[in-house]
Amino acid sequence: MNLRRLLTFVAAAILLAGCGGSSAPSAADQAAGSSSAASSPAPTAAVSGGTGAGASPGAAAAGRASPASPGAAGAAAPTATTGSSTTSSSTTSSTTAGSTAPGTYTYDTSGTVTAGTPRDASGTATLTVDAPAGTSQHSALANDQGRTEQDIVSRTTGAYLARLHIANPAFDKEFRPSSPVLLVPNPAAPGRTWSWTATSTDGKTTVAVTARITRRETLTIGGAATPTSLVTSTLKLTGDVTYTAQMQNWYDAAHRLSVKDHTRGSGTFGGVAFTTDITSVLRSTRPA
Repeated sequence: MNLRRLLTFVAAAILLAGCGGSSAPSAADQAAGSSSAASSPAPTAAVSGGTGAGASPGAAAAGRASPASPGAAGAAAPTATTGSSTTSSSTTSSTTAGSTAPGTYTYDTSGTVTAGTPRDASGTATLTVDAPAGTSQHSALANDQGRTEQDIVSRTTGAYLARLHIANPAFDKEFRPSSPVLLVPNPAAPGRTWSWTATSTDGKTTVAVTARITRRETLTIGGAATPTSLVTSTLKLTGDVTYTAQMQNWYDAAHRLSVKDHTRGSGTFGGVAFTTDITSVLRSTRPA
């Protein structure tokens, strides 16, 4: 699954909720977004396709979410646990099992984000993947309205999330598990299951994920037949944000990319209910 894109759309819904469910951002939000976007650095690196299976996690096509400053230093230390019928992050090998080809990738997004008033989530997002540094690889998914970053550790047993950061006018959240948590196993074989939890560095938000590989499926991506593993998962956010999502993620193990994902979820923020129904599809497995 792609947690990165999902959390960005959750942020967009929260932003709508904060605006009372209006179909457009306030002038203040627009001004803040313009200022943040102008001052933010260019996107850099990462792997896609993760807890929801492998790395993933946020296109901001729907929300007026723009980059903001990183979370404050000295926040509460993160906590993380992993549980799985197939793997444990504390005993896995640190040998690199592969990485995503460096470069830029484009996702096309469709669907709606609703907080009182539905908003069309159609748009595009650019994933920028850095060259790996040892067993780690950094990436960022961004457009002119938002940015999320992710650090992935490659091991023989799969891809593991070491850091996830999303910043925008709705919220600024960073997750740094005490030990990297499994996003997608290797091999990505049908029937495999895993789960993990992590708490944000500000101590206010907890994310819990349970995932299963249900089957293999071949999709057409960029005109090419692309073998994938379909990962179905449930994500729950608790704390200052409550949200539950059912996710499907088509993970291309050969390219270490999430090539398609679909998420439907609902939650509340500040007493206002919101929903998301989002589909994202990769244009090509070849980086620009």
